[in-house]
Amino acid sequence: MKTENKLFPGRANYSGPMAGYFHAVHHAVLFEKSHDIAERIAYIKTAKSKSEVQTRLRNLLFLPFMTDTLYADYKAKRAPLDADYEAKRASLYAEILAFVRLHNSDSAWNAQRGELDFTE
Repeated sequence: MKTENKLFPGRANYSGPMAGYFHAVHHAVLFEKSHDIAERIAYIKTAKSKSEVQTRLRNLLFLPFMTDTLYADYKAKRAPLDADYEAKRASLYAEILAFVRLHNSDSAWNAQRGELDFTE
């Protein structure tokens, strides 16, 4: 008897929801909402390197407890913390960039894009 698979859409015999919140949809995002996880699975199978496909599919996980209401509550509570963090980070980043410019005047750092500029 096969075990029912209602959590892992990238694995065999998935019978859970195709829309909702999922873990590991993209490699650098803990969770996100998908309107059709089958689209992402198809993309992984056709566009990702063969060495990544099995790991990506194996790690996809439906989050049955996550709802739009729960996520909205999380975002509302996090917003003031993010604003405070961004204000403090802006000041710190300006100080760091001034130090970099002082000691490395030919730095390739592009402050507008927040990354190294390789177009030199």
